[in-house]
Amino acid sequence: MADFETWTSRSAPALHARLYERGGRGVPVLLAHALGLDASMWDAVADELADAHPVLCVDHRGHGGSAVPAGPYTMEQLADDAARVVDDWGRGGVLFVGLSMGGMVAQGLALRHPDRVRALLLANTAARYPADALPVWRQRIAEVEARGLAAVADAAIERWLTPAFRAAHPQAAVALRATLLRCDAQGYVAACHAVAGVDWLDALGAIACPTFVIAGAHDQGTPPAMARDIAQRIAGAGLEVWDDSAHLSAVEHPARFMQRVRALAARLG
Repeated sequence: MADFETWTSRSAPALHARLYERGGRGVPVLLAHALGLDASMWDAVADELADAHPVLCVDHRGHGGSAVPAGPYTMEQLADDAARVVDDWGRGGVLFVGLSMGGMVAQGLALRHPDRVRALLLANTAARYPADALPVWRQRIAEVEARGLAAVADAAIERWLTPAFRAAHPQAAVALRATLLRCDAQGYVAACHAVAGVDWLDALGAIACPTFVIAGAHDQGTPPAMARDIAQRIAGAGLEVWDDSAHLSAVEHPARFMQRVRALAARLG
């Protein structure tokens, strides 16, 4: 069992998080999860990182234990939420690690509040969706509004994890599905609007902090081409495409993921 304390932002809307502090003096690390999940997605990574770093795993608005304001949400709101969390945590600039929606939030934070970010790790994420993806988002929103999150849960698991991982770790797939089904349906729909409307791509050249981008070769939702688009626009950004990963790279390969976070932290001294 991961060893953490419960943390809640002082500012509103209140955001819940898991705080890992064991006296580590490395750069503070803030971890932001994928759409429909919560801070527990990071347990395997955060528990190991906490030996050297203070770590905060936040639930986005509408997710986990965080408040569920009326939607729809915008990605700008989610990025500003992240800035509030950094300020309320009071550790100064962070190494911000975001996966999927969390990676979109990370990009927005670095663009809108660059003083809060010392480095970025962007995993399985996008800076903009093509126009032909928007009907897919509208359909997903309609399905959840009509039938709840159970209507999209099985498809989500298939997108998130490779067949090989699901076969080898069926309990992980069950746990992720349960987390998704616990998500507030209204919060999920509100966040879907933010994700579908993400549009940071043309601004990414303004990001100056050290950045590393991870993609999964089997990721259907945010394929490697999207990661390349991001990495090409951020000066000096590193990029890896993992041949054995789908969308949740941090869940399928936590040790490898943790190594990339540590390598990025080492660049900060």
